[in-house]
Amino acid sequence: MNSTSSRRAHGRISAVLVLVFAIAALFLGPVHAAEDSAATKASIRAFVESLNEAAMNFYSGGTEEDARERVRALLAAKFDVQDMAKYALARTWEKADAKQREELLEALKEEIVTAYLRRMRAPGTKLEFVGFRKPVGEDHLAASRRTVPGKPDQIWIWWLRPKGDSWRVTDISVDGHSALSTQRQEYGTVFIDNHDSVDAVLKFMRTRAARPIQPE
Repeated sequence: MNSTSSRRAHGRISAVLVLVFAIAALFLGPVHAAEDSAATKASIRAFVESLNEAAMNFYSGGTEEDARERVRALLAAKFDVQDMAKYALARTWEKADAKQREELLEALKEEIVTAYLRRMRAPGTKLEFVGFRKPVGEDHLAASRRTVPGKPDQIWIWWLRPKGDSWRVTDISVDGHSALSTQRQEYGTVFIDNHDSVDAVLKFMRTRAARPIQPE
């Protein structure tokens, strides 16, 4: 075979190989993407089920302060509380100095602790993973059903963002109402009504966090 024929033969072989690889990419690409999607969903489900299990064990034993410590540990491990604070506090956060921001962050944590315990206080309360919702921007959404004997069920939507090899909660919607959006409106009203006072918002938050925990 002369050099011209050899180059033509090599060209034909190369063209065939390119076609083979293109076909392989066409068929294997969607399979790989589907695997990634399934893996992401499995990871989210495992994360949400760990949240559900932790919540159902808040009152597993000890005092109310023990229960509060369990919630604090859960927030530290699985919630992006600082980003939640920045959004919920909005103008109050922007105006606050470094020390006030630390106080606002702690006050928000304690408000969340109280609200969380109130929703899990009633005997027999359960949280069960019930599925996924369509992602919104950077957030992946998954749902749990809260059941309390003798009361209507609630649907909790967990707003999640990836963090390392796991996830962090960025908001919770209860029956379609965002917890952070509700807080943002409430804190904003207190801030404006008190002539842009950071201290007034702190007092409001601490008062709510200190309320007796009654079943909801």
